[in-house]
Amino acid sequence: MSEPGDVWLTTSRLVLRRPRQADLGDYVRLHTDPRGYRHKPAAMPSPAQCEERLAHDVAGWEDEGIGYVAVLARDSGRVIGWAGLRVEREHGPAHLNLYFRLGPESHGLGYGRELARALVGWAAEHRPDLPVTATVAPVNAASLATCRAAGLFEIGRRVHPLFPDDEPDVILELPAVRPVSHVDDDLREELLDLWVAVNDSGGAVGFVGSAPRNDVGARLDGHLARVGRGESVLGLMRDPTGVLRGMGFWDHLDRLPLARTATLLRFMVDPAVQGRNLGRVLLGGLVAVVRSERPDVEVLRLDYRGGTGVGHFYESCGWTEVGRVPRSLWLGGDDYRDDVEMARRVDGSALVADGRR
Repeated sequence: MSEPGDVWLTTSRLVLRRPRQADLGDYVRLHTDPRGYRHKPAAMPSPAQCEERLAHDVAGWEDEGIGYVAVLARDSGRVIGWAGLRVEREHGPAHLNLYFRLGPESHGLGYGRELARALVGWAAEHRPDLPVTATVAPVNAASLATCRAAGLFEIGRRVHPLFPDDEPDVILELPAVRPVSHVDDDLREELLDLWVAVNDSGGAVGFVGSAPRNDVGARLDGHLARVGRGESVLGLMRDPTGVLRGMGFWDHLDRLPLARTATLLRFMVDPAVQGRNLGRVLLGGLVAVVRSERPDVEVLRLDYRGGTGVGHFYESCGWTEVGRVPRSLWLGGDDYRDDVEMARRVDGSALVADGRR
């Protein structure tokens, strides 16, 4: 099993821990099973190559503080795969390469999607300096689907240097989340288009259902005015083609007693890409934004409308429910909802009451 200091990430069913030389047996077992290479048999390494690659993975963690890891099933403690994010400097500027390999007995259980989503969510929050990419053989439909479900978009093709006669590999990249301090008329229209689309799709972002464009625009202008006065930070998520896919505002007053707290407002994702993990990517990226733009902020807050089902999502991203006012939101007729408040620390450590550390 894992020592506490070895654990990097956990999901509902998996533990991702740093590699060890003692993993060689499991590494060879996972990487020399022909069933895992039916799309590209020539890519299967020998046991000697596995030993070299494992040593490289162990050294990578020492050098970069990030890399490929052992994937364990939480219920059994058994190593069922190998995955992670490794800093690569080939094929252009430095980037994080997303990698995942599961033993054939673990295929078809949703593990690949679970760990890929967790990995890119971590990267959006903790390594926004490097783009996340993945390289997949076009015949590997399952891996392509996993990458797209994790939030990556296809950006091109590349011939594999070791297999030049094969069909070029598919290159995918994760959307980036960045702060924006100046909003011109064109960007305002993009933001407004996104907010209206979210409302029209049934999203609960400041309005009850669809709302007139002018009303949404007036609300947006209020937020943009706060950005202009330095009272709010705007973060945007764009896919690799530049299309706006999400946004959120951090409200922050740099005066006592709330100088160390920021509140997330108008968090929204393009409904056209719902279900692709981009909510997790955006939320992680926005934490990175507030960390860089407001380094004195320690505690983050948000609230949401009960009955939307988003509470479990926020909890999975490290947020904790800290308050709830039952039936305090009236949406018309007999539709009453709870007003729910959540919080987390910027550094991810546990919330402790009464200001104690």
